[in-house]
Amino acid sequence: MPTNRSREGPGAPALTPGVAEIRALAHPLRLRLMEVFGEAPRTTKQVADLLGEPPTRLYHHVAALERAGLLRLKETRQNHGITEKWYEANSRPMSLSDVGPSRPRSRSKRESAARRALAMSVLTQSRHEMVAAMAVQGRERPMLGRLVIVVPAAQLAELRQRLFTIVKEIRNDFKREDRNAGAEAEVERWALTLTFAPVSPSRRRR
Repeated sequence: MPTNRSREGPGAPALTPGVAEIRALAHPLRLRLMEVFGEAPRTTKQVADLLGEPPTRLYHHVAALERAGLLRLKETRQNHGITEKWYEANSRPMSLSDVGPSRPRSRSKRESAARRALAMSVLTQSRHEMVAAMAVQGRERPMLGRLVIVVPAAQLAELRQRLFTIVKEIRNDFKREDRNAGAEAEVERWALTLTFAPVSPSRRRR
């Protein structure tokens, strides 16, 4: 079944994901691939250089993302007798629609399990990036904070909307206008991971 997509400015469009797409993203490395391919069309070799990974490790993951419809082959180019494949993202792995205003709906067990796996991939990747950044001296320090908020249940939707708005403003303020894949020396990539979850089981009214 086709996925609902709508263009949302430079980069990949918003995504209303299906189970197959969520499962394809439930791997930290594939999340990073989608983020980099979402900036501009690139070859697997270019992405490997950016991520500090050998290209041979990425081919399988790129193929999986392409099969799931998350990446598409934009064009091929001949470079000194070698055929280069340029891919671009069809979708944004973690679109703002996923953290926006709550829209309760029923989900199958397969979809719920896929979403849990995707969430764990995001948190695993964030943990890896934070630990690695804390070990590096002489650069801008990473930030880590945790705040437990006591909020009336009637205001949860309002708080969720405020967080959604803040993240959207940050994304728009720092949207990369120059999508030239070659201008990499002028930018740094920093990840902002937002979690908003209850810290205790909800109490049901009797």
